[in-house]
Amino acid sequence: MGRASYDLLIVDIDELETDLSDLLKTCKRTSKETAILLVGSGIEVETAFEAARLGAYQCLSKPIELDRMLDVVDRALDGARLRREAGSVRQIVVGYRQADRFVVGKSELMQKIAEVIEKVAASRASTVLIQGESGTGKELVAKAIHFQDDAMDKPFMEINCSSLPENLLESELFGYEKGAFTDAKKSKQGLVELAEGGTLFLDEIGEMPLNLQSKLLRMIETKRFRRIGGVKDIEVSTRVIAATNRDLRSAKDHGRFRDDLYFRLMVIPIYVPALRERKEDIPILASYFIDYFNQELNRSVRGLSREAQEVTMEYDWPGNVRELRNVIERAILLESKDLILPEHLPSDLFRGRTAHGSILGSSQAEGMPISLKEAERRAIVEALTWAGGNKSKAARALGITRQTLRQKLKAYGLANKYPPG
Repeated sequence: MGRASYDLLIVDIDELETDLSDLLKTCKRTSKETAILLVGSGIEVETAFEAARLGAYQCLSKPIELDRMLDVVDRALDGARLRREAGSVRQIVVGYRQADRFVVGKSELMQKIAEVIEKVAASRASTVLIQGESGTGKELVAKAIHFQDDAMDKPFMEINCSSLPENLLESELFGYEKGAFTDAKKSKQGLVELAEGGTLFLDEIGEMPLNLQSKLLRMIETKRFRRIGGVKDIEVSTRVIAATNRDLRSAKDHGRFRDDLYFRLMVIPIYVPALRERKEDIPILASYFIDYFNQELNRSVRGLSREAQEVTMEYDWPGNVRELRNVIERAILLESKDLILPEHLPSDLFRGRTAHGSILGSSQAEGMPISLKEAERRAIVEALTWAGGNKSKAARALGITRQTLRQKLKAYGLANKYPPG
């Protein structure tokens, strides 16, 4: 094999002139990602076991049925692709890895964000504004900044500004002194104080009331604040990272957000792109989530099939990374296969796709139902059209075997239209 790397190596052991064990060891040492398929006449059980122990993917005894061979080759190539993707995840993780506190992506947009994160973390800038749609991972960017900083061992405190009414939000942020109000039986530290030396993450900053915005601005600029009911200033050195999915400029122009706070936060803005703007990251994110939920749910799913990956690449993901995460979690939780297939994905992902979204045809649109037999025939035709005539690909998309597909083509009189091959 030299130094070249292959996805699949098919070895006819009947023609082999060297020791099989030595060959397998050499192949795996040269390229661990290569799937090795052994074929031969009357392969003994002991030989198959030894080959598997040394890393062979599978053994097939001659004579080999073509459909069987093609199915094995397809699965082997899928496995090789998934192993490459899994290996690439480790090379493109951005940020400090601790639980879910990192950002994954290889796209140019995410690499630029990685550079900004590194610079911001090194600068100890006092304020950062992260903007982007819901579900894009703004919180993960905030955590990546914090955990790349020298203060990574300091607190990371977070709060959603839209989750509490104004009076409770103020007490959560700034704390209060004993007796400040009826239920204040003792003094309480707020998140600003608890985050001393670390990071305060304010999610949905655009929902913060104007009165609190002025108090936050004073704390950012003077590094001082007072608890509710307090008479003395408390000094803090807390970094403030704010995030929003709203258009803060528009909110500012309409008087719903303070000009001075807006410009103070905008010193270092970071825009997190929607997933539809960086689709090259989808396979990497999917691989990461599969690995994550395999560990969480004690499963061993190898990854997405080619067809399932194509579905994920064509979908626009209005819920962004959060939606992709939920889709992967659902598939791993509810399905028992070792590979995520198109039929394991939610129906929403197939809207607008010919092979999965229009099998009922025009008669259904006119209000006339069609028979299940006709619906199945149309589904097969559309799947083969979508797959470019590739029967293995069409069969996997339909959730049936290649042999079953051949039988159905014959039953529906389509065998001549889609000849073997």
